[in-house]
Amino acid sequence: MTPSGTRRLAVNGAVMALVLVLPLVFRTKSSIIGYLNIAMLYAIATQGLNLLMGFGGLVSLGHAAFMAIGGYTAAVLVMTYHVNMFLAVVAGVAGAGLFGLVIGFPSLRLSGFYLAVATMALGSSIADVIKRLSITGGDYGLINIPVLRLAGWELTSETSKYYFFVAILIAVFLIVRNFLNSRSGRAVRAVRDSEMTASAMGVNVAAYKLITFIFAACIAGLSGALYAFTISYLHPMNFGLSFSISLLSMSIIGGLGTIIGPILGALFWVMLPVVIGGKMEFLSTVIFGLSIIGSVMFLPRGLSELVTRIQTRLKL
Repeated sequence: MTPSGTRRLAVNGAVMALVLVLPLVFRTKSSIIGYLNIAMLYAIATQGLNLLMGFGGLVSLGHAAFMAIGGYTAAVLVMTYHVNMFLAVVAGVAGAGLFGLVIGFPSLRLSGFYLAVATMALGSSIADVIKRLSITGGDYGLINIPVLRLAGWELTSETSKYYFFVAILIAVFLIVRNFLNSRSGRAVRAVRDSEMTASAMGVNVAAYKLITFIFAACIAGLSGALYAFTISYLHPMNFGLSFSISLLSMSIIGGLGTIIGPILGALFWVMLPVVIGGKMEFLSTVIFGLSIIGSVMFLPRGLSELVTRIQTRLKL
C-alpha cells in the first residue's frame, strides 16, 4: 500500500471511530444525539436530491413530497392495516418511487426554470391532497406513530436509533457511489453535461432521466418512512415548499455533485442552531443565507470542497 493510501485509511478509520464513540461522549445529553439522528435522516433525503440535481442536472423544488409519500405510506400501513414495519417501509419507498416516475415525465419535455415550477406545483399538490384525506389524519396530521422496530427490538433510545441510522446512511452512501461509478451513473452524468452529445453516443436520454427521478424519489421515501417512525408525528405542512427549499439549501451548502456534500450540508443545517444556542438562534437563518451566498461565490463544491483541500494538503 502506498503512503498516501495508508494515511487515507488511517484518517477514514479515525473518522469512523469518532462516529461510533459520539453517543458515549454525549451519553448525558441525549438531545444532541437526537439532533444528529435528524441530521442523518435529512442527509439521506438530500443525497437523493443531490443525485437528481448535482449528478442528473434535473431541477426539483418538490423533493419533500417524496419524503411525505414514503412517511405517510409506511405510517398508515402500520397504524391502520397492521402491516409489518419492514414491509411498510419498503412500500413507502416503492410509493415514493412510483410518484418519482410520475413527476419524471415532465422532465422529458421541460428543463431549468420550467421544470422547477412543475415539480414545485406537483409537490405542493401532494401536501394538499394529504391534508384532505381522513386516513392520513387530515389537517391534524398523524400522531402516536409507533417507534422503529428491528427484528422485534424497539429502537426507543436515541443511541439505538443513532447506530441504526449510521448503518442506513453508510448503505445509502455506498449504493449511490456504486451507482455513479457504474455504466448507468456515467450515462446519467453524460445526460447532465449534454443531452445532445449523450444521445449521439447511444444513451437513452429519456430512460436515464426517469431512472434518476425514480432513484432519487426512493431515497427520499426511505428517509420519510424512517422519519415517521422516529418523530412519531407527521403533518402535511412539514413537507411543503419551504422544506423542499431547505433540502436544496443543504445540497448547495454541502456541495452539489459530491457524494459527501449531503452529509456535511445536513449536519451544518441541523447542528448550527444547536451550537449557537437558544438565545442567539435567530442568527442561524442569517448564517444559513450567508453560507449559501458564500458557497455559490467562493466554494462551488460547498463544504465538501474544504474537505478536498484538506485531503490535498495532507496528501491523502
